[in-house]
Amino acid sequence: MSRSRRLVDIVRELKKAAPGALTAHQIAEHFSVSERTIYRDMAKLIDSGVPIEGEAGLGYWLAPDDGPPPVSLTWRQAQILWRGARLIALTAEEEFAQDAVKAQTQLTTILGGQRVSRLESHPILSLTDNLRPAPAVLAAFNRAMERGTGIRVTYVDLQEDDRIIEGTPVGITPVGEMRILTLSAPDGLVHLRAERVRKLTLRA
Repeated sequence: MSRSRRLVDIVRELKKAAPGALTAHQIAEHFSVSERTIYRDMAKLIDSGVPIEGEAGLGYWLAPDDGPPPVSLTWRQAQILWRGARLIALTAEEEFAQDAVKAQTQLTTILGGQRVSRLESHPILSLTDNLRPAPAVLAAFNRAMERGTGIRVTYVDLQEDDRIIEGTPVGITPVGEMRILTLSAPDGLVHLRAERVRKLTLRA
């Protein structure tokens, strides 16, 4: 069983046990994994925003949710929201990206492992020519990553204004035909759509 599927099923088991609690030992036996694995899984779920309370040695339970009222969604609507959260997690500023990851995790518990696996196997965006970055941009970005060299980017933002951004390349994330370039800049991580890079030069 994959970890993502196990996380979904752990939440389901906690729902079945509510308002009671389950110990890490009980959960570990149910999924045939170690208690240490369950501790890590619980930390991941809590960090992702799932309302779980408790700690090692005492057990875990689902806390009352003081968020917005429940919303009725069709499966398709939930899948669209999951895709949107995934796209924001990949492309937004750090603060919004973290919230998007939490939202995606919660939607994963609703959709279940099988549906999420199907979603993960399909690109978020359709193939579109104007999303394809210039090969030279990707090549230069990869060279800078290999050398650990800083870069200077001329970037066209969504308002069609030019921005100059300097930083150190961190990675390239594919989103359908689009490529997201991640840079470590003085103010933190910056995520850029590669097809909007007008010019990329390596700094000496």
